[in-house]
Amino acid sequence: MRILIFFDLPVKTKVERKVATNFRKFLLKDGYHMLQFSIYARTCNGTDAVEKHKKRIYDAVPDNGSVRMLVITEKQYTTSVWTLVLRR
Repeated sequence: MRILIFFDLPVKTKVERKVATNFRKFLLKDGYHMLQFSIYARTCNGTDAVEKHKKRIYDAVPDNGSVRMLVITEKQYTTSVWTLVLRR
């Protein structure tokens, strides 16, 4: 299974930037990899691991901003379509 985390955190003040940076650092330390700047993903082996990481995310979510979590199977992840657009 895969967990995808989508977030939009405020970064107007120095404190807000620090909170957003700490959240990104938490995701990296917890085994997530960055797909895009505000989208991170990690692989989990089964629903027990998903539940464990859900709790970790709930505990780490900052007070402000928006954080969303999507759990999908490996089959759903591998059959999804990723489009790469190259600009000249």
